[in-house]
Amino acid sequence: MTAGALEQYDATVRDITDRRGEVYGHPMDDFDRAARLKAVVAECDDPHVRHALEMICVKMARLIESPHHVDSFIDISGYARCAVMCIDRKRAGD
Repeated sequence: MTAGALEQYDATVRDITDRRGEVYGHPMDDFDRAARLKAVVAECDDPHVRHALEMICVKMARLIESPHHVDSFIDISGYARCAVMCIDRKRAGD
């Protein structure tokens, strides 16, 4: 008998969270770190740049647990580029 869609979904999500936990630690620790970093970022007036900075905070929080996880550094670069893309679009509208 094959597993139903919900069972398959649950198994897949559990596998993903277990693998991420091996790299980033328990979600509560990761979320707490990110929330503390985001508290400072909340002062940014630009909502688009602020969102990019919040995503960078998530990656920074994960790097605290796993400082050699190169993918997080790459993601930070991507979010920084996204912020610059938003700035360019806003400037073009001026």
